[in-house]
Amino acid sequence: MRRLLQVSATIVGGVKTIGGIQRGTITAVVVIVLVIAGIQLWLPDSVTLGAIWVIPAIEVTGIPIMFLVATWRGADAQLVRSIMTAYLIFLVLACVTNAVLLLVSMLRGSSESGEYLLFAGFGVLTINVLSFGLTYWWLDGGGPRRRLAGSVTAWDFLYPQQAQNQPWQPGLPDYLFTAYTNIIAFSPTDTMPLTHRVKLLFTVQSSTALLTIVVTLSRAINLIPGGTPGS
Repeated sequence: MRRLLQVSATIVGGVKTIGGIQRGTITAVVVIVLVIAGIQLWLPDSVTLGAIWVIPAIEVTGIPIMFLVATWRGADAQLVRSIMTAYLIFLVLACVTNAVLLLVSMLRGSSESGEYLLFAGFGVLTINVLSFGLTYWWLDGGGPRRRLAGSVTAWDFLYPQQAQNQPWQPGLPDYLFTAYTNIIAFSPTDTMPLTHRVKLLFTVQSSTALLTIVVTLSRAINLIPGGTPGS
């Protein structure tokens, strides 16, 4: 079976792209993946499954996957896209697992210091925003390539600029901000989810954040010397 791997840099609407995805966006995705993996390495052992390096090692595989998505052509392009979707699902599941294990370690009376648990809690929240932000960026309207080409037939999100029929398209920072506001407000703010899949993701994200903020972080604060003693 013949496969064609082709790297091409083009200009779309004055923006330099690689394989139909903005060049700067590809760089940002790589940085985000490295940040997620780096935070995972610093989390307590009790908050991760298996050896501390296993999940970060899998997460770093998202870097070559991203370049494959941007450069692969031919009949197997859809397969590469499916691999990227599966990878992002893994990021989301790893994030949820971190939050659940952090709660379990607290309920079992973790021996970690309150400061370390606070770091772990904030780390899990940061991973939450970055993982879900990437997922929203990848899913909306069929993906970044389709959005940049102007061939979207159905959007997953409705931004205020789109509601006002402005000539505007969301970028990666917009999806990261959407993910951030969802964990702060636990509900949509200025951006509305339109499809069932992103509504489900919104629910999972906000529920995970609620678990982390209300239960885990509040308990960790009680463990800091001078804090309110836990019950």
